[in-house]
Amino acid sequence: MLIKLLKNDFFQTGRMFLWLLCIGIAGGGIGALFTLNQDIGPGQFLLATLWNSLLIIGVAVLQVLGLVMLIVSTNRALFTERGYLTFALPVSSTQLLFSKFAANVVFMLLNIAMAGGLFYVTGQNIARLISNLGANVMDQVGAADMELYGLMEIPAVGEFVVFGVYALAVALTFLILAMMVVLFSLTISHVRPFQAKPGLFIPIFLAASGGVSIFLVSRLSDLVRMNVHLNFGGVLADGSGPTLNVTAGIIMLGLAAGLFFVTDWMMRRKISLK
Repeated sequence: MLIKLLKNDFFQTGRMFLWLLCIGIAGGGIGALFTLNQDIGPGQFLLATLWNSLLIIGVAVLQVLGLVMLIVSTNRALFTERGYLTFALPVSSTQLLFSKFAANVVFMLLNIAMAGGLFYVTGQNIARLISNLGANVMDQVGAADMELYGLMEIPAVGEFVVFGVYALAVALTFLILAMMVVLFSLTISHVRPFQAKPGLFIPIFLAASGGVSIFLVSRLSDLVRMNVHLNFGGVLADGSGPTLNVTAGIIMLGLAAGLFFVTDWMMRRKISLK
């Protein structure tokens, strides 16, 4: 039954997220046209800069929209009239919670991947703009900004892959904790005496539990003297590589597991829509 529940949650969440992903892909595709255009000159600089700025703003908007959509849809599926049917399914609260958690994390990862793609397209656009404007722009801004031009060069494919793997590990660890904070906040907002106005208490519990989680991870990372780091090695141009703090990651995963069991207990003992 868990497999059927997972299929249904992935289908429902995917259908909701489809238009959001399509907007991001379409925006990145249109933005890539500037990258493919070899003749960007001073006359097109303003237009290309404006579009790149819109892409960056769009990334932030799509990320916020994705999170809001997940919160609203999860709340409706569990704790509104639709929740009557959800809680009537022949599955345990643990399976129900895990299914919602898995679907939400996967689609938020897709949303983050889309944002990464848009940032990469924007970076390529900026690099191509600077390259095509060439000596005219450099003569105007002066030789002092040549170093800035070097900093804006796009990393090699190998470097980009390494940073992609690093970013995926960080994003996945963060998303696991963040999604459990969301599910915990939604659940406790529907426990008496808060269930009368869950719309008021959901953002309060989100902000409070999110802040407490960040504080606990920070403090525990300082107190635990096992500063284990995973270094990706000298794979970058300067011989260095990104470093992942494994201790902080373990603490975040442990905190997420604790929130999972607390949320599961509240769903079994404190929530009843029958």
